[in-house]
Amino acid sequence: MPARRGTRLAALVLVVALALPTVATAQSLEEVTQRKDLLEQEIARVAADIEGLVARRAQAEDQLATLQHQATQLEQQAVDAERALEVRARAGFKRGEASTLETLLTSSPAAAAQRAHFLAALSRRDLASLQSAVALRRQVAQNRVLLTARSQELAALEGLLQQRGTDLEQRFRDVTAVYQELKSRRDRQRLIARGAQQGIYACIMSGAYHFSNSWGAPRSGGRRHKGTDVMGPHGANVYAFTNGRVQRFSSGGLGGIGLYLWGDDGVQYYYAHLKGHAPGVYPGMRVEAGQLVAYNGNSGNARGGASHVHFEVHPGGGGPVNPYHWLTPVC
Repeated sequence: MPARRGTRLAALVLVVALALPTVATAQSLEEVTQRKDLLEQEIARVAADIEGLVARRAQAEDQLATLQHQATQLEQQAVDAERALEVRARAGFKRGEASTLETLLTSSPAAAAQRAHFLAALSRRDLASLQSAVALRRQVAQNRVLLTARSQELAALEGLLQQRGTDLEQRFRDVTAVYQELKSRRDRQRLIARGAQQGIYACIMSGAYHFSNSWGAPRSGGRRHKGTDVMGPHGANVYAFTNGRVQRFSSGGLGGIGLYLWGDDGVQYYYAHLKGHAPGVYPGMRVEAGQLVAYNGNSGNARGGASHVHFEVHPGGGGPVNPYHWLTPVC
């Protein structure tokens, strides 16, 4: 009979996501979809929070710039007032007074009388100017400290929210990867109802692969071929043929690394010459048609030859039947 070649799927299957411990492979497509939607909503909230913080930080920076400008002006006013006071102090010294600007600013008890005398000599306008400059300078210094602290606080909050957003984005990518794999799995599934083949099935390989009806072909030692060889790239994904349970693993002998799947349809399926089993897959595990279970290889007596999966079908766990006719409806 003519050979049959599978068609390349458009969707890329992200295998790495299935190994993530945070997402159980047994989750349904609907559960993962709901989780993905919730994460999208949470990411949107975090993004809005970050935007709000950025706006608040910009407002605080504008306020700080305004106060810094005011501080510069007030500093000049304070300098002008001090110079005026210094001129008065010098004039007073010429009149025999000991008070100077240094006397004005000192806090020693001995200079209290001189300071009081000098302050009394100041005009109300000069005194008010000095007091205003000093008070405003203190206010600016206090505001600068507060705004600097606020700016640092906002920067820290923004950093935390950005980190939170990054974490959520990573979780979103993880869930999206699983969602895409589950969707690809669903796209590969076919409902088959003919003869003994009753249920949901999927081809054991996707992308570029090839198999032919080699049932009964001669093998070494006078044996006959009791399966179908599905050839594909070394390390290619190998999927569960139908819904069921991973019955057991095997290794060594002619088949090399193998896997037995007991389908819900009451049929045992055997995969041989594998490169290895997929992460997270274990004997007794429930799997779904099209779910990643292993990788294509050439172990056992296929070593050195073309990589392929030797696939067998055993209805009721009994003797093998030709798998070619089971594969053609789905591959």
